[in-house]
Amino acid sequence: MCLLLGALLLSQLRWRVIYEDGQYLVNVRGGRLQDLRDFIQTSNPDVLAVYSQIGPEYWTLYDFVCRNISYRLDVGEFWQVPSETLGRYWEEGQGYGDCEDTSILLVSLLRNFTHAHVAVGMYRGYGHAWCQRAGQILETTYTSARVVPDPQNYNPYLYFNEHEVIELWPGALEDMFALRRDEFTKLDLMASVVK
Repeated sequence: MCLLLGALLLSQLRWRVIYEDGQYLVNVRGGRLQDLRDFIQTSNPDVLAVYSQIGPEYWTLYDFVCRNISYRLDVGEFWQVPSETLGRYWEEGQGYGDCEDTSILLVSLLRNFTHAHVAVGMYRGYGHAWCQRAGQILETTYTSARVVPDPQNYNPYLYFNEHEVIELWPGALEDMFALRRDEFTKLDLMASVVK
């Protein structure tokens, strides 16, 4: 029985992540595969609209994402492009997304003028994504921009932007999708260190 469950889990992981012809394909939309790099959209009209309003100051862009994109728990794992994360911001003044969605948005904004990556890995034992710029962690699930007080608890498995995917070891992307998911516990752990 355990062997059967293990084989089923492994087959689901392989379906979630495929490396093919130089692409890191992730099953994120009801069976549709998308390369990780395609999520970073520096020339997306919504990204450019925000960027033109705020300008090339990384801390102000970081604060914009934290204050204007509310955390929304995914049912399953559904990655959003920047327009989807910003979608309701234009009508309601508030966008929605989880950790990878807000990190993708911030990196899309930052890549217009500086080097940055989405980092995907583990935060205190739980799957997580954040923005990495010049060695600094920008935690986009905070409610305002602030220095991360516990960088030692962030363990990246891979980094990506629109040009590259850097796995820190072979199979890191598959390992990342195997991490446990408990968004409430993870957010409580994060909140406990910023109080």
